[in-house]
Amino acid sequence: MKRFSTVVAAGLVALAATGVAKADDAALEKTNIAIAVGGSISQMNKVAYAIALARKYFEQEGLTIDSTAFASGTAGLQSLVAGGADVAEGAYEHTLRMQAKGINLTCLVAYGRYPANVLVVRKSMADKIKTVADLKGKKIGISAPGSSTQNFVAGLMERAGVSWKEASYISIGTGPSAVAAMKTGGELDALVNLDPAINALVDGGDAVVLSDSRTAEGTRAAFAGDYLADCLFAKTEFLKANPNTSQAIVNAVVHAMQWLKTASIDDIIKSLPPAYYKSDEKLYRESLEKNLSAFQWDGFITPEASRNVLDSIAVLEPALRQTKIDFSLTYDNRLIETALKKYHSPVAQ
Repeated sequence: MKRFSTVVAAGLVALAATGVAKADDAALEKTNIAIAVGGSISQMNKVAYAIALARKYFEQEGLTIDSTAFASGTAGLQSLVAGGADVAEGAYEHTLRMQAKGINLTCLVAYGRYPANVLVVRKSMADKIKTVADLKGKKIGISAPGSSTQNFVAGLMERAGVSWKEASYISIGTGPSAVAAMKTGGELDALVNLDPAINALVDGGDAVVLSDSRTAEGTRAAFAGDYLADCLFAKTEFLKANPNTSQAIVNAVVHAMQWLKTASIDDIIKSLPPAYYKSDEKLYRESLEKNLSAFQWDGFITPEASRNVLDSIAVLEPALRQTKIDFSLTYDNRLIETALKKYHSPVAQ
């Protein structure tokens, strides 16, 4: 685990004196919030959350955040369910899976509307794998079994008329390990991963893109409509017991998303800890450029997007199709509506 904590700046009076907007601290049911992050916080799918932390937007709402990064989204989810965290950062799909198991989770605020998964083919195989259907019988690298990367390629194959079971899947993780898996040896024919790993492979001439969900067009092509990616979610009873604290959490992330609507790449780089990009700033910049539009929105969740997520994960988990899911319990747009009344776009840089 990797720990990253934010603390409330000394003196609430000082915050008020600077004119910084924050929640009424007296109204917050809980001010110290533990958030379990599913994977490295420096990944592209967590930009809005990272900005809310780095620019101290949670602090401005009167919150102290203890943000702990776990190895995977599943590990972060387990921490939440076991009571080790108040809130989890991860994929919206977890709210659907857990409801089917009798545990109600609510997405407090969604900040990723594109999954950002990219299917690439080894450069030397590009003449043999020209369509998704050509993946039949091939070896595909995924981050982990049952992960969003496997869901992505499995759904693509099913829609192309090929059973996802007719390919072999190899766990390679994300980031550097994914790049290394494609660069070394020839065991993989294709791979699904996120930036900056994808950009590193494509720029290095090791792979070519076959399907890309980093944009609205690519997401609709892959999922036949809107989608939902990362969000902050909590047990539904947490939201009921802590409505004002939940609103403050949402305010902070909405503030970040509104800021991102007009922020330049330079603005974002300057706001983030150097550790996020110092190993290869050029690659990180390129990744931001290709993924930024995923976070430049208001955060409203639609029934269509929720349904598309369920349809996607049900490819690997067909039993979910027979489960009656109450989508209204998995998100609450009223929190977003209230936050947008406080933070209008553009937000001052």
